[in-house]
Amino acid sequence: MRELALALGFAAMCRAETPMAIRKQMQRLAEEASAFLNIAPKVIGEEKLESIVAGAQARFQPRGGKAKQAGNTRTIVSEYGFSTYKEDPGNLHEVRQVLTVDGAQVKARGKLRETLSMGSRGDADKLKKKMLQEFQSFGLREAATDFGQILLMFVPRGQPSFDFAPLRYEYFGAERAMIASYKQKNGPAAMTVFEGRQVHRQTMSGEIWLREPDGLPLRVTVDILRKEDNRETRYTAVIDYAMSSYGCVLPAFVSYKEISSGKQVVENRFHYSNFKMFGASSDLKFTVDEPTKK
Repeated sequence: MRELALALGFAAMCRAETPMAIRKQMQRLAEEASAFLNIAPKVIGEEKLESIVAGAQARFQPRGGKAKQAGNTRTIVSEYGFSTYKEDPGNLHEVRQVLTVDGAQVKARGKLRETLSMGSRGDADKLKKKMLQEFQSFGLREAATDFGQILLMFVPRGQPSFDFAPLRYEYFGAERAMIASYKQKNGPAAMTVFEGRQVHRQTMSGEIWLREPDGLPLRVTVDILRKEDNRETRYTAVIDYAMSSYGCVLPAFVSYKEISSGKQVVENRFHYSNFKMFGASSDLKFTVDEPTKK
C-alpha cells in the first residue's frame, strides 16, 4: 500500500539560472504563489473526490456497507482548506473533513475549523498519514493529497531550486498559454510517498501553463518516475487553477494517476468549489466575508 503527499519545504539557495526568455513570467508566477500563500489559509471550500482503483478488491472496506469491487468509483465530499503545522510553520498543507461517502452523510458541515485548530499543533507526517488513513477507512486503497497548493513550489525563495525552460504555446480553453518546463535540481524533495512504515522523498518535474499576456498560472503538471527493485512506478498529476474573488488563484481541478509496471492502478479526480473566506479569529469561527472588489 502506498500513500502520497507533497512536502513543500524550501531552503535558501543561490540565484536561479532562469533563461532570460521566461524570467519575467517566472517573476509573475512568484507573485501569484505569494498571493496564494497569504490568502489560501483564510478560505474554506468543498472538495469532491472521485477515485477509481484497478486491480484486486480494496483491502479497506467501507464503514457499514458492502465491499466495493475493483474498478468501481468512490465519491467522497469534504470540507477543504489549508493550514500550517507546528514544526513546519512556513508551509501550507491541505486539511479536509469528510462530509459524505457515496452520498451517505458522515459528518455535518462546519467541523473543519476544529481540524484547522488541531492541525497547527501536530507532527506533519503523522497528520498527513492520519488524513490518508481516514480515506482508506472508507474503502480507498490508495490516496493522494497536498496537490492543491503545489503552486507554492514557485514562491520567490523556492524558484532557485528549479531549472525552467520555455517549451511551446497551447490553448487552455479559450486562453492562450505559454508553457514552460520545470525540474527540481536541489533542495528538499517535494513529494513524500508513505509505504508501510517507510517514507520516500521524491524530486519533481513537469510543466507550468501561464496565461498570455499576463502570466497568470493556469495549470501545473507533475511527472515522477520511481524505480525500486524491478518495478517502475510513475506518478502523474494535473492541477488546474482559476482566479477567485479573493485576489488569488485557487485549485479548481486535480487529476492524479499512478501507473505501476505500465498499468494504471489508481486515478483520483478532485473537483473544488464554493470557496468562502472565514474570519481571522483565534477560534477560527467561520463567517462569510464579501469578496475583495477589484
